[in-house]
Amino acid sequence: MLESSGSILQLKSEIISDRWSRVTALSIVNLLIISDQTANFKAIANLLHSANINFTYDLIDTKRLSENLPQSKYSAILYDYIQIPDHNTDKSLIGKLQWWCHIHPDTPLILITDTLGDERAVKLIQSGVSAYILRHKLEQLPDTLEKTLHNFASQRAIVKQQQNLIEQQQQRIRHLEAQQESWHEQEQVRQEHISHLVHEFRSPIAAIIGFARALKEQYYGKLNDKQKEYAGFLVDSGEHLLALVKNYLEITKIDANKQILDLERIAVVEICQASILMVAKQAKVKGLKLDFDLDDKIDFCLADSMRLKQILINLLSNAIKFTDQGSVILKVSPQDDDLHFAVMDTGTGISQENLVKLFQPFPQITNHHENTGLGLTLSKKLAKLHGGDILVTSKLGEGSCFTLVIPQHQPSQSTARSSEYGQFTSNTEYSD
Repeated sequence: MLESSGSILQLKSEIISDRWSRVTALSIVNLLIISDQTANFKAIANLLHSANINFTYDLIDTKRLSENLPQSKYSAILYDYIQIPDHNTDKSLIGKLQWWCHIHPDTPLILITDTLGDERAVKLIQSGVSAYILRHKLEQLPDTLEKTLHNFASQRAIVKQQQNLIEQQQQRIRHLEAQQESWHEQEQVRQEHISHLVHEFRSPIAAIIGFARALKEQYYGKLNDKQKEYAGFLVDSGEHLLALVKNYLEITKIDANKQILDLERIAVVEICQASILMVAKQAKVKGLKLDFDLDDKIDFCLADSMRLKQILINLLSNAIKFTDQGSVILKVSPQDDDLHFAVMDTGTGISQENLVKLFQPFPQITNHHENTGLGLTLSKKLAKLHGGDILVTSKLGEGSCFTLVIPQHQPSQSTARSSEYGQFTSNTEYSD
């Protein structure tokens, strides 16, 4: 049985005052009424008409629930449920209700029933019905219908708002991801351009240094004292510029994740002694005491020997450069699973204001007579490439302590591993 009302009536907007103090407009209320009892349907229809709720409807019996029905947009479904004392009947009903709630997720379902036991009531509510009305309190139907429609409209508005927010967030994420990808592409182009430019600088600078040295050594004729002095300045300035170019080239490689460490098992004492030997003449010229203190517990570490020596030489050179009298000490000690290479000096020290500038490219350190250039910036990046860092403590007028911290042992690797700034490979199967 499928019966339609055949008419559409318009309901004026009305204000309903209840404990929620809400305003609801019901227009073209299209109901699907499921009932096997003509008398029950008439009671429902008369009650809705008497409450001045104008509606259209489709009427079907329960046997037609699983059939293909007109795909109308119902405002609500009213189910006139006649209880049968049969457990299997309840299961069948719950299955049908769940199915209806699935195909009409935006349509509230109101159950009209005789008195239910607690267990039955809970099961029916859990099956997806929006509300139920006891038959002897059928007069509550108009108010229940109005409240249910209002709640569903509110819920749909909230869901739609949430969906809009989610879509906006997803669009924002896609926009940010596109920006990030574009930035990475631009950064890669920039790094490649800088790397190419720096490579181009190296050849003419090396040529300038070569000619300046030839002049200084008087290969092509004698120079007077002033000319020899200027030739020496050319050599020193050229070597300083070449060192800056080399450092900057390495920094761009690290920032572009193209720097690779060649990890190997190295003797700590040998790498330290080699580093000290490289700066010994510099310390001797200034009359500084150069000491080395190695903890007895330290033997080997896993690192890139060339890069580790590069960091230590840079720290030692800076310490000597900014120390006019006293000493420079390289002290190596274990702390947990790390090695600490502390370079301590009795030099001019660094103010707290300038400490934060140290590891920036070309920092302006006001209390130093020379700029530290890119050496510390590169050293810190190489330390991080090892999985470590460089720490500094200093007090103006009392000296400084720069500490290289690196893991003493890293897991053995057969393939390259990524780090914050690039990659490293291991040529050993060493493990502690």
